[in-house]
Amino acid sequence: MRWQKAGNSGMQVKDHLVIGGIASIFLIPAWGANSLIFLAATTLVDGDHYLDYLYRNRFQHFSLRRAARFNQVLHEIAKRDSFLGLSLCHTVEFLLLSGFLAMWTLSTQLWAAFFGVLFHLGLDLVHEYREGTLFKRALSVIEYIIRWNRMMRSGQNPEVPYLRALRATSAEMTRG
Repeated sequence: MRWQKAGNSGMQVKDHLVIGGIASIFLIPAWGANSLIFLAATTLVDGDHYLDYLYRNRFQHFSLRRAARFNQVLHEIAKRDSFLGLSLCHTVEFLLLSGFLAMWTLSTQLWAAFFGVLFHLGLDLVHEYREGTLFKRALSVIEYIIRWNRMMRSGQNPEVPYLRALRATSAEMTRG
């Protein structure tokens, strides 16, 4: 399993797919086909990173490869510079909403999705701890707003790392 490789950091979708796949195999006896929903949620929750990329580049570029590279560059910047990230599907609010929907509907499929997201977040937290980036991403929208305002008051612009990652990614894609 590739937790970190030169020039490529952060957990990749395929890492989540492999680890989630192994976990879902162990869930088959208890959950049957719902273990596939667990696997899908474990992997697809990272779609918010793609949506963030689209938002940051003002919906100009839709390439998944470019989005993946943007997030790799952004992760490298976050490891060494002041950084504040928000991934909406990686927040407490999203997790609470998912759990509430599963409880309210009593849906086994929604419970499988909820636990898939929870599993994904656990993997991310372990990885971020190992990378030294645990507190670089807000785990709540409310936390993000508070930290954003605090950074702005102290003269730091939280947008700068995103702009640097976009410039670096654009330059790389133009060259290659």
